[in-house]
Amino acid sequence: MRINIFFKTFLILLISFSVVFFLVMYYTYNRFSPMYIDENIQSVKSSILSSIDDINQGTPLTDTDLEKLSSETAFIRFKENAITEAIGPSFLNENEVIDFVISIYDSEDSIQDENLTYDIHLVEDIYQINYIYQFDFGDYLIISTRIQSLQNVDRVLNNINYTQSIFMMIAILLLSILISLNISRPIKKISAYAKDISNLKFTSKLHLKRRDEFKDLISSLNEMTFNLKKTYAEIQEANQKLTHDIDFEKEQEEKKKHLIMTINHEVKTPLAVMKGMIEGMIDGVGRYKDRDRYLKELLIQIEKIENITQDLTYSLRLEDKMKKGDVSNTSSIDREFHSLDELAKQHFIKVTKQIEICDVMMNEELLLISTTNLIKNAILYSEDKHITITGEIKEQEFIFTVKNKGFIPEDALNKIFDSFFRIPSIEHKKSGNGLGLFIVKQIAELYGYTYKIFNDNGYVVAKLQIKLKK
Repeated sequence: MRINIFFKTFLILLISFSVVFFLVMYYTYNRFSPMYIDENIQSVKSSILSSIDDINQGTPLTDTDLEKLSSETAFIRFKENAITEAIGPSFLNENEVIDFVISIYDSEDSIQDENLTYDIHLVEDIYQINYIYQFDFGDYLIISTRIQSLQNVDRVLNNINYTQSIFMMIAILLLSILISLNISRPIKKISAYAKDISNLKFTSKLHLKRRDEFKDLISSLNEMTFNLKKTYAEIQEANQKLTHDIDFEKEQEEKKKHLIMTINHEVKTPLAVMKGMIEGMIDGVGRYKDRDRYLKELLIQIEKIENITQDLTYSLRLEDKMKKGDVSNTSSIDREFHSLDELAKQHFIKVTKQIEICDVMMNEELLLISTTNLIKNAILYSEDKHITITGEIKEQEFIFTVKNKGFIPEDALNKIFDSFFRIPSIEHKKSGNGLGLFIVKQIAELYGYTYKIFNDNGYVVAKLQIKLKK
């Protein structure tokens, strides 16, 4: 059965205090009267023993410490069968002294302390104590004292003790409650706080105004909570990253599967054409008798497959090239532009470019692949003989823009970055394989960068936004 800590502490304190109190009361009650009698006996004994030497030297009893004792005390010096001195009330005559001395010495209740012998009798609530000090045979100092019994005093003390006990029990009760609250309150708060932590609730902080060991305990708990919160956040972040990585891997696998299926479809057409052309040339059938002419067409189909294979290789290896913290300089775009310049000359395209030099957060090879594909797409599909390339810095980003004359139907804009997608209405440009913009999309999504192609007053504008190195 679960017991509340306040109730448990209260009971322990109440029982402990009560037991101590009643033991003290019992001890005091049983020791008070005997102690009172003992103190009186010891006082008389001390006076007698301190006066013996003076009495031996002939000092009168009235000049010794015996004179200072209670008026209820009588002293008799008996020597040579006669009373030589007496102080206080008369209680023996000369004829009774010898019998009195014999009765004291013969009593079984008598107490002997060297030459001093005494006995104690309780007669009608009065303690009668008789002492005999023997100087020599027949030479005695006889003392008799009376002490009032404490029975009446005991009754008064008992009444006082009963009242005192009631007040003491109330005080013990209140003290037990206060101490129990002082102990149980912080424990309850710490227990509730620990329960919140066990439920992974780190929003609250433990505050207690204490200056004892609880203060150190609370500090340790708050520090432990901070460390747990930090570790839990790191674990959550790691789990989120792991989940993201798993989702990313699944997405990449799906993309690869889709890409392979699409490639299978795309490659079948040129392979079927090539197979038919080769068979026609071998058999010398119809128009394929002119082998030199159709070998050139065959070479074009082979180049198409080669381009598809090359772009496929890039597409499948993009995530392997990306590394966290990749940095490259935009000067590499200018430096590697010669191959695109040659392509532009073949298509009689004039290129105007203005690129700001800066460091961007992207692998250099991936930067060149994405920018090259955007430029190549503009060269192949421009409707006039001019394209514009700019690279400018805006709000901590490098904005790479390629602009060419043309128009993309609205329904095609949503598919322009899909693999192997080509605008059906454009027939005069056949060198593209539909993977260039798809690769740009993959690279941008690897880094989480913005990419887009849109129509702008008779022009097609392609943009890629890359973060600058901080």
